[in-house]
Amino acid sequence: MSSKKKFRDILLVLTIFFISAPLFTGLMVDSTSNSKTFELSYLENLQPSEVIDHPNNSWIDNPTFEGAGIPWFSSTDGDDTDVNAAIYSNQANYDIIGDTKTFSEVSGIPQAADWSEFNHSIRPLPLTHEINQYGLNVSHVYDEDDTGDFPNSGDQTANLAGVMWKRNISLSEDMSDYQITSASISAIVNGSGDTDLETPNDHPPFADGGYASLFDFTRFYIQISDLNNLEPYEIAYFKTVDLGEGYAGRRVYSYATRNFLNDTNMIAADDDVLKFALSQVLRHDNHNFTITLGIDVDCEDNYPGYELDVWYSLLIKSCNLTFTYEKIVDQGTLVSWNQIGNSMNGTSVRVTEANLRFEYKIDQLWPTSLSPNSEIRILINNRQHAETIRLSSATTTFQDAKEDGFELSGITLPYENVTLSIQVYLADEFLLINNITVSITNVYLIISYTETFSEFITEPWIFTALLVIASLVTVIVGGYLYAYQKILKYPRPVRKVIKFRKSLRRSNIPNVVIVSRENSFRNHYRHEVSDSIKTYEGKSGSAPLQQKAKPKAVEPVIESEELIKKSIEKKEELEKIIADSLDKSN
Repeated sequence: MSSKKKFRDILLVLTIFFISAPLFTGLMVDSTSNSKTFELSYLENLQPSEVIDHPNNSWIDNPTFEGAGIPWFSSTDGDDTDVNAAIYSNQANYDIIGDTKTFSEVSGIPQAADWSEFNHSIRPLPLTHEINQYGLNVSHVYDEDDTGDFPNSGDQTANLAGVMWKRNISLSEDMSDYQITSASISAIVNGSGDTDLETPNDHPPFADGGYASLFDFTRFYIQISDLNNLEPYEIAYFKTVDLGEGYAGRRVYSYATRNFLNDTNMIAADDDVLKFALSQVLRHDNHNFTITLGIDVDCEDNYPGYELDVWYSLLIKSCNLTFTYEKIVDQGTLVSWNQIGNSMNGTSVRVTEANLRFEYKIDQLWPTSLSPNSEIRILINNRQHAETIRLSSATTTFQDAKEDGFELSGITLPYENVTLSIQVYLADEFLLINNITVSITNVYLIISYTETFSEFITEPWIFTALLVIASLVTVIVGGYLYAYQKILKYPRPVRKVIKFRKSLRRSNIPNVVIVSRENSFRNHYRHEVSDSIKTYEGKSGSAPLQQKAKPKAVEPVIESEELIKKSIEKKEELEKIIADSLDKSN
C-alpha cells in the first residue's frame, strides 16, 4: 500500500472517531431541572462508574391520619351531593350519601290557611263557595225563572258553574337528585241535591215533556301541575250519576224531596301514573309544584219552560297526597383522599420499587345488587394503577387492601412531586336510602430508587466543549478529504493539465491566435537582432562595435493550416499524458 493511501485511511479513521465521540459519551443536560443534573442516553450500553442506592424511603406523612389529617386533603368529582369526606378516629372516611323521605303535608280536611280559591276562565262561580269546618263546600241553583226565590234566578248561564282551590307545595330537597319510589292519593266527597235534578235512572219521558242527553251531574277532581300550570295531570276524580234521583215535580224543592250522596272515595290514579305525573311536573321546578281541588256543576236544560235544579251541598271532605322519594347516586361520582409528596431529584434517577400498603373497611355491607361495579382506585399523579378493589369485597373490620401491597413503580416517576390518591369510584347509578362509609388507615408508600453517575463527564460544559471541537474537526477533515480526492492527490503538472482539459470540455473552446506570416517574420527578426546587439555591446557604456553581427537564419514561417494541425496533435499528446498519469495514480 502506498504512503498516500495510508495517509488517506488514517484520516478516514480519525474522522469517524470524531463524528462518533458525542454519541458514545451520550450526555444530555436536563433542561427542566434547576440543579446541574444530566442523564446518560445510552446508560444500558455503558459501564457506569458509580450507582448510589436510595432504598425504602417512606413517601407518606401522617399515615394513620392523626389529628386533622394534615397534609392529607380530599377532592370530589361528579355530583358532590352524593359523597362527603371526613377524617376522624385515625381514619379517612368516604361517605356515600343516601336518603329517603316521605311527603305527607297534604292530608285531612282542607283548611282555609292552606288553600286559595280560584275561578274558572269559562265557568261562573256557583251560588255559594266556601271553606268551612267540613271542607271545601259548594251549593248551587239553576233557576231559569227570574221571579224565583234564589239570588241567581233568571241567570241562564248558571247551568255551568265551577270553582277551584289551589295549594303550592315546596320541597326542601332538590328533586333532580331524588327518585319517587311510591305515591298515593285519596279524597272523600259527599253531597245532597233535590230530586228535581234529572239523572239516568229517572224514567223518561219526564213529566211535562222533559228530555235529557247529558243529565245533571257534579264532578269532583284533583290535579297536580307545575306552578305555571303548563303541564297539568288529573290524579283523582268522582262524577255523580244518581245524586238527585227521583221526581217530585219540575219546580218543587223541599227537605222531603232531598237526595243524598254519602261519603265516597274519589277514583285515584294508579301509583305508577301518579309517580310519573309528580316526576314530570317537578322537572319544571325541582322544588315546587301545585295541587288543585275542584268542583264543577253541570245542569242540563231539560224543559221547554222554566226549569229548577237545586244542589244543597257538594263537599270535598278530605284529601291525602303522600309520596316517598329516595336519593339518586349518580354514575361516575368519585371522592378521593390525596397527599402531595416530595420529588426524586438527582443524577439519572431510576425508580426500582414503589410499594403501597393500606387497610380499608366499610360500616355496612355494600349493596352489590344496586352497584356491582363500584370500586377503590389508586392513582399516582393522576395515573391510575391497573388493580382496583371492588367495594363488594369490603368487610366491616379493617383488612389489608393487598397482602404484599401494590407495586406502583410503573406509574411512579422521578423529577415530579409524587401525589398519591386513594379514590372511591361509584361506577353505577343507583338509589341509596342510608349513608354508607368506607374508611382507610395505615397508608404507607415505600419508594426505592437509584442515582447513576458516569465516569466520562462530570460537568455539562465539558460535553459542550467536546461537541464543538468534534464538530469543527469533522468539518475541517471532511473538507480536506474531499479536496484531496478531487485535486490534491495529483502532482502539480497533472493538476494543471486537468485544469486545461476541463477548459477544453467547455462549450466555448479556448481562443487560439494564428499569427500571419509577415508578423511572424518581423517578430523573429526583432528578437534575433536584439540578442545580437546585447552580445556585442561594449562594457561600461562603450560604443558598440562597428561590425554588425550577422543575423541568424530565420526559420520559415509555418502556414496557418499547419499551425492548426500541430495544435491538434499537441492536444492529443496532452490527453494521452493525462490518461497515463491517472492510471499510475490509481
